[in-house]
Amino acid sequence: MTEQAANRGRWQVWLMIAMLVVVIGAGFLLFPKTEEQRNKLLSSLGTTNHGEFVVPAVSMVDLELVSGDGLPWQFKNQKPKWRLVIAGAEACVDQCREMLYLTRQVHISLGKYSRRFERFFFLMGNEDFAKKELATETAEYIKLNHPFLTVLKVKEKDFAEVLKQTNAPLANFSTTNTSSGNGVMRAYLIDQKGLIMMSYTLDNKGSEMIEDIEHLMKYSPQ
Repeated sequence: MTEQAANRGRWQVWLMIAMLVVVIGAGFLLFPKTEEQRNKLLSSLGTTNHGEFVVPAVSMVDLELVSGDGLPWQFKNQKPKWRLVIAGAEACVDQCREMLYLTRQVHISLGKYSRRFERFFFLMGNEDFAKKELATETAEYIKLNHPFLTVLKVKEKDFAEVLKQTNAPLANFSTTNTSSGNGVMRAYLIDQKGLIMMSYTLDNKGSEMIEDIEHLMKYSPQ
């Protein structure tokens, strides 16, 4: 190899390194650092989104949640994952079960992304919500058909207050005997930082939800 060829090879290596540095630097500069920037990025990426963006994006980080064992569940202590939340009453039937089935199929179909994703069922309660229990038949149904679904208890008025100012309000479970509540049955998509970003109804197909979630995960950190 001549000296000229060796020099050319070194320049090519340095050029590749420089290009890599530029790409990484650009990615750092473009990564959203505020909620407003995140919303703008999601809007630009989601020109073909099928779910409904929750406007404004609100946080569930400070929501008081209790596990099925009666222990506090705090978002800050959890691994960073995307989460899908379905809210319901102690007896989950009809539309509630349809939503559980739909979201289970979505979770299964996420493939390589499934490890970064979780599903939750928020059991609505009142002032003594921590003592709230699923109906026996519903508890058995979830155990048999949705073993990877996490059930958390929440005060209905607190969760409703979080969603009150958005375009995706919580269905009212306290004044109705139906498991899907008085309103639209929704599944809420939560990002890794606890922001409620999108909502889905039973009008959405599983394939549509999968496309949205994979799209968002692709552009979010691991």
